[in-house]
Amino acid sequence: MNIEIYTKDFCIWCDRAKALLESKDLKFTEIDISNDVARSEFYSNVGEGVKTVPQVFIEGKRIGGYQELVTWFSNGI
Repeated sequence: MNIEIYTKDFCIWCDRAKALLESKDLKFTEIDISNDVARSEFYSNVGEGVKTVPQVFIEGKRIGGYQELVTWFSNGI
């Protein structure tokens, strides 16, 4: 399974999302967008009103942030 998680420094929700993925023994690629320019570019490219991290993508599909990831798992996916 291809999982990417976009994060920034000092983000508790990013840490929680990574911990959740690790607790499920899932490997993921972390993309750090702590730099303001990189983060702004990312938000522009994703669209859909995205303005927060983490942002989790599974098999290229945006799941969303931490809460959406929890919901994704609770739906038995």
